[in-house]
Amino acid sequence: SLTWLGVFIVGGYLLCSLNINKDARYILPLVPVLSLFLAYGLICWTNRWGKPMRWSTVGLATVLMMLNLFPLGGRGLTQLLSPRVQHLPYLGQPWPHRKVIAEIIKTQPYLRSNLGVLPSTPDINQHNFNYYGALANFQVYGRQVGTQAKQVKQDMRSLSWFLTKTGAQGSIPESQAAIVQEVEQGSEFELHQTWELPDASQLKLYHKRQPPIAVKPLSIKPVGDQSSIKPTSFNGNASLAKRPRYANSNTLSSSSRVKLDQVTVPETSPAGVPIPVTYQWTGSWEQLQSGIVILTWQPVELFAKRGLLAKVDPLKVGQLFAKRGLLAKVGQLKVNKLFAKRGLLAKVDQLKVNKLKVGQLKVGQLKVGQLFAKRGLLAKVEASTDTNLQPTLRERQRRTTDTNLQPNNLQPTLRERQRRTTDTNLQPSTQTNLQPSTHRWLHDHGIAMGELHSSQLPPANSQFQVIERMAMFPPADIPAGSYTLKATYLNRQTGETYGIQVPTVTLTIDPATTPIPAPELDLITQMRILSTNLPKGLNGLEPVFEETARINQYDPIQDYLEQADLALSYRLELEPNNLDLAYALALSRVLQQDVEGAIAALKRVTQLDPQNPYAHAYLAFVYLYDWDGKNGENALKPALTINPTIPELQALSGIAALMQGNVFKAWSVIQGLEL
Repeated sequence: SLTWLGVFIVGGYLLCSLNINKDARYILPLVPVLSLFLAYGLICWTNRWGKPMRWSTVGLATVLMMLNLFPLGGRGLTQLLSPRVQHLPYLGQPWPHRKVIAEIIKTQPYLRSNLGVLPSTPDINQHNFNYYGALANFQVYGRQVGTQAKQVKQDMRSLSWFLTKTGAQGSIPESQAAIVQEVEQGSEFELHQTWELPDASQLKLYHKRQPPIAVKPLSIKPVGDQSSIKPTSFNGNASLAKRPRYANSNTLSSSSRVKLDQVTVPETSPAGVPIPVTYQWTGSWEQLQSGIVILTWQPVELFAKRGLLAKVDPLKVGQLFAKRGLLAKVGQLKVNKLFAKRGLLAKVDQLKVNKLKVGQLKVGQLKVGQLFAKRGLLAKVEASTDTNLQPTLRERQRRTTDTNLQPNNLQPTLRERQRRTTDTNLQPSTQTNLQPSTHRWLHDHGIAMGELHSSQLPPANSQFQVIERMAMFPPADIPAGSYTLKATYLNRQTGETYGIQVPTVTLTIDPATTPIPAPELDLITQMRILSTNLPKGLNGLEPVFEETARINQYDPIQDYLEQADLALSYRLELEPNNLDLAYALALSRVLQQDVEGAIAALKRVTQLDPQNPYAHAYLAFVYLYDWDGKNGENALKPALTINPTIPELQALSGIAALMQGNVFKAWSVIQGLEL
């Protein structure tokens, strides 16, 4: 109907007017509807002039189309009837777009590259270089950066390739001159190659003097049968059921596993600032390309004993017993019956202890009815009268909060503990000390930041070396002391994991040390830092959106979000009650537009942070984004109970009602909205 056509045309025009770039191409979706409207008008012309007018219109449109697309002359006619739409084929000297892309691939044949295009002319801009990069197996992408003055430094430090141009620069922001000057005159970049352009200007390609990622093939040697390896891609937006389950790998030979050959860090550094770090990895192409490394910098004093981590302070010992990896200190011990079977402490009845200290474990008067130990784990303790009893790390990492484990109940296997659960009805634990020590920092990321790329799959038995020059971020409140690295490999395709032997490395955190210049933080670390703003509500969301828009430019396919998703999911399998990790996982899935995964992650957040109304609001928003008004309304109820005066919660409540067809309730909510 004419009404529908009118609404579509007017509404489309208003929406297109919101675009800051006023160009005819942005209203192209309106052209088919305009054609229908004009055709309807011609059909309504029913007198004797109707048919000649229709044929004349079709003929004139055909002539104008040919004159605007091909060099057939008629410039005066086209300028009169269709000005500024002539697009003739280019017949001059070729532009060097293909050569630029080929030079980048030649320099970095095993990496996906992101090219910062600083000019923005019709012939030299980020769009056409992105197009030619896509023709080269999507190995090079073009992005326009330097558009905001406050982000110039970060843009320059986050990309390894830049294009500049002499002469006319096209439609550019004021800050473009600043980043061009930094690239061309600064010390971080060097001129890689130049090309003469048909418009008598020069195109200059700059490359970072010390790229953050370097890849080189090593001597070919057998690493097992990999003849069946095929190029694969991991879909980070897959549903929870399709995500890889984690299991220790016992199928790979030691020679085919990824190795960490070297870690380079400064001797000392203060906390709360980026610290430069260089990792050197070697392994097969398939293992490197599929690899995500779970890196934890933890105190040197943290010991591992048969899978149990314990930090032991200097103690005065009356009697010290060690049974199969269990350390116990007893001052005055009275035992009714003590049974030992195959070196395992089996049962202790009526144990009375004056003082028992292990690390931070302090017990005043402890009376134990029954104490069972199975596989070196303390299973049941009754009638403890001390509130400072800290669980062991393995106990903190267990999924179950059941403390009534009987001797015959075996501990869950590693595969079972790491298996992803899709049960979203888990209740938060009533224990208050389930989190692992916060005296650590994380540096999880995909090997080579997930940028390994090759148009042809390397030979199955080829080995490669990857050098990463990065920066990590220890929290400002981390205690001074010596820290070392623990590393685990996670295969993003199969979910298999294995420990990585770490060369001897120690970093001392000293607040009196002068900070050392460091590269830009990796995108996963930046995203995790941003996620700490989520509990603050709207005040925290503004920097999240602003910074996310910036860092998304640096990873054109947003693979860092998939890396973060997998790494955080793996850690949450081991630390299910870690609120910081839960918020970070939720943010990564929201940014991937993974509705199912985001809902599952936000349900965990609401369980761990039940008194924060914004946690419930985030869950409700994702439901509404998925057009699920009923569940959105249910998710909002706890938030409205906690703080019903937040305007955003009221607005979401009205939207949820409207989605369910409850117009009167929606109107009532809008009327009472407190802005």
